[in-house]
Amino acid sequence: MDHLFTVDSLSELRDVMPGSARSAFVLGHTRPVDGGGGMFHWNASSRTPDDNGLVVAPPGKQAGRWTRVDSGPLDIRWFGANPAEDATKAIQGALSAAHRGGEVSIPAGTFGISQPLRIPQGVHLSGTGLLSVLNYSGPTKTGCLRVDGVPRSISLAISRLNILVQTEGAYGVDLSGMSYSRFDHITVHLRQPNTSGFFGPGNTQSPYYNVFTGCHVAGTADYKTNGCVGFDFTYDRGEQMQSANANQVYGGHLSTCQIAVRCLGVGNVFHGQVIESGDIGYQFDLCPARKTMAQRGIVNDVVGCYTEHVRIPIQQKHADAFVTAQMTYVTGYERVFQAESTRNCVVLSPHYGRLPQSRSVFDRRVDVVAAPPEKPQGNQ
Repeated sequence: MDHLFTVDSLSELRDVMPGSARSAFVLGHTRPVDGGGGMFHWNASSRTPDDNGLVVAPPGKQAGRWTRVDSGPLDIRWFGANPAEDATKAIQGALSAAHRGGEVSIPAGTFGISQPLRIPQGVHLSGTGLLSVLNYSGPTKTGCLRVDGVPRSISLAISRLNILVQTEGAYGVDLSGMSYSRFDHITVHLRQPNTSGFFGPGNTQSPYYNVFTGCHVAGTADYKTNGCVGFDFTYDRGEQMQSANANQVYGGHLSTCQIAVRCLGVGNVFHGQVIESGDIGYQFDLCPARKTMAQRGIVNDVVGCYTEHVRIPIQQKHADAFVTAQMTYVTGYERVFQAESTRNCVVLSPHYGRLPQSRSVFDRRVDVVAAPPEKPQGNQ
C-alpha cells in the first residue's frame, strides 16, 4: 500500500525523499492555497529536467523526480504565477512545458508581463475572458504574445484573454509567422499612443490563413491623433514586400483607434465588424516595394460592417489597392469612401448623406475597366 504525505510548497517537496510514501499532496506552489498545488508521484527512474511546475527534482539527484499527476490544461499558477509579482517567467514556463500541443490556462487575475511571451507550435493559450488580464509593459516594437523561436508558419490558438498594452510603440499580439492559427474573443486595451492590437508584418513569412473571431481593440482617448491601430496588417521592414494575406476576421468591436484596420496584404476578408469613434475605418494601401512592380494590385473585402462616428469609413491610399465593400450601416462620417481611384472597386453603403430619408438608399458604385480592343489580324 502506498501512503500519502502533505507539504506546503514545491520548495518543501524538493527536499523530501520518498520513504514509505511515494505520493505527495502539495498545498501550493510557493505557499498554501496559492492555486499552484496538486498531487505528485515519485518516479525513481525519471531524469526529466526540473521545470518548477510539472517536474520537481531533489537537489543532487541524477535520477528520481516528483511528477505532477494531472491530465488537464496547465495552470500558470502551477509554475508560480500570481498577480502580486511579475508573472513572465512563470507563464513562459507553462508555455514551454506545453510545447508538444498542450493547453495553458490563465485564471482570473491581473498578471504583469515584462517581456514577450513565446508560444510554441500547437499550443492553446486560454483564459476566462475579460477577467484574465495580461498587463504588458515590455519593450517598444514588441508584442505581449508572439511565436516561439524564429517566426515561421505555425499553428496555435489563443482565446478569452484581456491584454493591456502599457508601452508606447508596442502591440497586443505580434502575428509575425503566425499562420493556420485561431484567435477567439481576445480584447486588447491600448493604454499608450502609437500602439497596435494585432500587428501583422510579413518578415518574409506573412501571417496567412488565420481566423479571428469576436476580437476587440480599444485605443486611447484622442482617436484623431493617437496613432493606435486595431488590426495592423503592415509590411516587413526588410524587403518591404510582404504583408498579412488571406486572413478571415469575424465580428468584434474596434473603438477610439485612429485607424481601425490598416491592410497592405491581399485576400483578407473583414466580416461584420463594428467600428466606433475613429478617424479611419479601413485603410488599404500597397507595401512600399510593391508600388514599383508591374503586377502590384491587391484586393480585400469588407462585408456587413458597421461604422459610427468614423470620419472616413473606407480609405484607399493607392489606386491599385482595390476593395469590395458592403456596409451594413454608416453614420457620423465625413466621406464614406475616400479613393485614389474607383477603378475595380465596389462600395455599397445604405447611408449616403445625413438626411433621414436618405438612410435607406443604397449608393452603388461599380467601375469596370473594359478590356483593350483586339488588334486586327493580318491576312493569312
